[in-house]
Amino acid sequence: MANDNGVLFGVGVGPGDPELITLKAMRTIEACPVVATPQTASGATVALDIARAAVDLTDKEILPLRFSMGGEGAQRAARHAQAADSIAERLGRGLDVALLNLGDPSIYATFQRIAAAVRERGYEVRTVPGVPSFCAVAAALGADLTPHMDTPLHIVPATAANTAEVYAWPGTKVLMKAGGQLGELKSDLAHAGALERAAAVTDCGMESERVFSSLADAPEASGYFTTVVVRS
Repeated sequence: MANDNGVLFGVGVGPGDPELITLKAMRTIEACPVVATPQTASGATVALDIARAAVDLTDKEILPLRFSMGGEGAQRAARHAQAADSIAERLGRGLDVALLNLGDPSIYATFQRIAAAVRERGYEVRTVPGVPSFCAVAAALGADLTPHMDTPLHIVPATAANTAEVYAWPGTKVLMKAGGQLGELKSDLAHAGALERAAAVTDCGMESERVFSSLADAPEASGYFTTVVVRS
């Protein structure tokens, strides 16, 4: 008996510049009748805005999903379950759903939590990769993240970093989502003697992008989409 259920596609839309959306991502979005998008408490839909600049979304159902990385574990789980239920309802009607994801859906992405819940409900999930934010950040900085073929590259969420330990690792360190920790990071890097090797980009690829070739020039606090690069 044929399976008439829809498929959930986790679609990476890149870090902010619509020209960095892959052809496969564009075709997937175009083929899906439902486009699901993360929405902040203020109503912002950053991933949707990026996709809309590259793909005609006319006649598609736009499904806003209210979830974030904040809150207690139980609250996050409840939001993920609610999002999965909304998506599963469309899939059960045979509608394919493209869930937009900034950067790449495999890197610190809430999509993976939603995907697991959707799979548990018996539906198929596929992933369409996107340009990771830290790759676009490196391009904006003109930085070589791996100056030698044996240089390690560490990708660390700034909120979870034990900075004293991280700065001691060999190779390049990329601290993601560092906006709220910039003051503390600058102090820690200065103490570790590494501040002069650190740079940052805020809102990479967006109209509000700011590039700081020296982290010392960055403000004490910045936007959520701030990435710090500490060269080896």
